[in-house]
Amino acid sequence: MTIKQLEYFLEIANMGSITKAAKILNISQPPLSFQLKLLEDELGVELFFRNNKKLEITPEGLLLRERAKVILALVNETVHDIQDASEQKNVVLRIGSIGSVNNSLLPKIIAKYAKEYPYVKFNVFEGRTETLIDELNAQNIDLCFVRQPFNSFMLRSINVNLPGLKENEPDYFVTIALPHFYDNFFDGGALASVSLDELKGKPLVIHQRYYDMLTNACHKRGFTPNIICENGEIQSSLSWAKEGIGIAIAPFTSALLNQDPTLIIKRLELFSLSPQVCLVWNASVPLSNETKAFISMI
Repeated sequence: MTIKQLEYFLEIANMGSITKAAKILNISQPPLSFQLKLLEDELGVELFFRNNKKLEITPEGLLLRERAKVILALVNETVHDIQDASEQKNVVLRIGSIGSVNNSLLPKIIAKYAKEYPYVKFNVFEGRTETLIDELNAQNIDLCFVRQPFNSFMLRSINVNLPGLKENEPDYFVTIALPHFYDNFFDGGALASVSLDELKGKPLVIHQRYYDMLTNACHKRGFTPNIICENGEIQSSLSWAKEGIGIAIAPFTSALLNQDPTLIIKRLELFSLSPQVCLVWNASVPLSNETKAFISMI
């Protein structure tokens, strides 16, 4: 019994005639009759009652007709699934990421993910939160790692724990500077934190997106911060701090990118806003199975 014989049999059963079935199948009548005879001989039963006007299906033929429909449906489904699996080998996951994630957490996630989905390739776009959100909304990327705050309209997100933080601990702001910028540092006052008031009058280097937050927080404490530089990259802030130009302010997980042991990192108190990292995707765009699997690994 072959798939082709079952297809021939079903067409004969539908048409009630070998002649009509042959026309539908675009083959001549003798080969079709021969295949039907082979099938009946193999099964050891007659599948049709023959008369001059029309073929009538036998009880055995009725049973085969129902089973043949199921068999052919399963064959078609199998073919479809195999073709889908073949297409999956060309899947590309487009991921946007801020620098602190791209240089710490993302490689670990992809290393784990690639073991389960070896056919997936990656396009990684590094940039600022605002830029990545724009790219996400334009559907140029599938998902992205960004920092709060961001415009969450039509977006879904989950919080991400970066290396260096305790489980479920939100990220926080720190100061990064050479020792002489800290009050009482050389007198044994090497505390692990610094208050917002201690930044009064000192040269500050910050990321542009934190300007309003820091300025407003300082105004509430009764002073205007001495911001000598706004930049677009956290790494630039770290470089300026290394050269002794001023005190850099950045999220703790971004400050971990610093490799200079002469720089001192202290938690910034009285500044309650959290620069939490989130994985974000567009709620209005259907997610592929591969994208869903990536999200589940976070």
